[in-house]
Amino acid sequence: MRIAHLKINHSTIYFYTLLLMIISLPLSKFTMSISQFILIGNWLLEGNIKQKFQCFFRNEAALALSSVFLLHIIGLIYTTDFDYALKDLRIKLPLIIFPLILSTTKPIERKQFHQLMLIFVAAVLAGTFASVYKLIQQDFNDIRKISPFISHIRFSLNICIAIYTLVFFIYSKNLFNAGLKIIFISVAIWLTFFLFILESIIGIIILIAIGLILILYNIFKIKNIYLKLNYILILFFVPALFYMYIHDIVKELKTPQTVDLNQIDQYTSLGNPYVHDTIKFPVEDGKYVGLYICYDELREAWNKRSSFDFDEKDEKNQYIKHTLIRFLSSKDFRKDAEGVNQLTDKDVKFIERGIANINYIKNPNIKTRISKILLGYNNFKEFKDPNRSSVIQRIEYWKASLGIIKNNLLFGVGTGDLNIAFKDYYEKVNSALKTEWRRRSHNQYLHIFVGLGLIGFLWFIFSLFYPPFITGKMFDYFYFIFFATAILSMFTEDTIESQAGVTFFAFFNSFFLFSRK
Repeated sequence: MRIAHLKINHSTIYFYTLLLMIISLPLSKFTMSISQFILIGNWLLEGNIKQKFQCFFRNEAALALSSVFLLHIIGLIYTTDFDYALKDLRIKLPLIIFPLILSTTKPIERKQFHQLMLIFVAAVLAGTFASVYKLIQQDFNDIRKISPFISHIRFSLNICIAIYTLVFFIYSKNLFNAGLKIIFISVAIWLTFFLFILESIIGIIILIAIGLILILYNIFKIKNIYLKLNYILILFFVPALFYMYIHDIVKELKTPQTVDLNQIDQYTSLGNPYVHDTIKFPVEDGKYVGLYICYDELREAWNKRSSFDFDEKDEKNQYIKHTLIRFLSSKDFRKDAEGVNQLTDKDVKFIERGIANINYIKNPNIKTRISKILLGYNNFKEFKDPNRSSVIQRIEYWKASLGIIKNNLLFGVGTGDLNIAFKDYYEKVNSALKTEWRRRSHNQYLHIFVGLGLIGFLWFIFSLFYPPFITGKMFDYFYFIFFATAILSMFTEDTIESQAGVTFFAFFNSFFLFSRK
């Protein structure tokens, strides 16, 4: 009896594994890992391993990309915390897996590439729908948590790539008919709108910055003088309009209504005196939070509505009384028994969860995000407390990074010792940051500098810019979109320090450099 040999089509497996990876980037960290295992297995089973390695070592771009992983291995020489170092290396495996496999595998066809990018857009779109479902359920304490699969920052980077993929398809001739292009325009508008819902400042900045760079490129490229003038006007008007938009929001949020303390009510409807405090309490959403406060009524009315005591803390470890006062102010309710009784049961649950402003749940947008930033800044300015603002916290992280770099300039602290270095620094300077907020750089360039020193930092910069230049892909549309997104994100995020971030960076870097004819 003869048994037929099963013939494996490695090219087909490769394509569908790329498809799985493309879908996974915005939707699943688990299948990100599964995709890499399949890629490795298929690569090994395909054979010709010796020739593949020879091809890899002749590919300068692939070697430069994977050298970032080698840098972290070298950093083991002078590290002390090997447990963390090995965990870090495991997370960063995509930095060597994708350059090795994608640079030594036959590139896919142009049509296949377009198919994969369309599937990627569809996956990102599905991710936004899942987020909107969570938004409608209002099952979150922070709008950034509505991204259910990966962090909101990583998701916003995927959204930027998806939007400019659609821009490419919309402007390309003979690829899609007018009906599909109308759908693409609609999806691009929705994804842009979603960035504002997500309150992703960095995502919006990246989106605008790339758009302006593309407009500038077209100004130099096109010869039609009228079209050139239109582009020039857009180049100036878009930043101006964005600035005016932000300026007006800030002015509105910082300018409270005019109040004559001699004319406003001094007693509640129950006859108890109000406190009108415009000093201790901040201006939030253009309103004096400290007006119309009656603590005795608040305490009694709140304790009847909730099991969380008025003088204790909410689920975010904030004092209930402060959360309650801000929440009532955001609903334009007075801070007395009548105001508490006007709250719905859902409102009470929000306050117990630590949500201090109804707009954080009901109206997530850039205005709400700016309101949070201003509140955090005012709190820091008044009380020197950096704990209530992610923006102020980032500044503290950057200061800590520079302090550590100063004492470890050439070689850094080593691959595994970043946690130790930051912990020691915060304790040394007696940082005002609470323990749970004492984090690392939140800037990829500083992170590399802290861990691997000046030498590692310079090599990291080289590894970013050399591959696209040596391959001639720097000004390829898709590679440029990815490159600009990644480079800009690294100023405010440790982009390659998490599974979703490093997979996004390593995959798209190699995919756009090596996987297309």
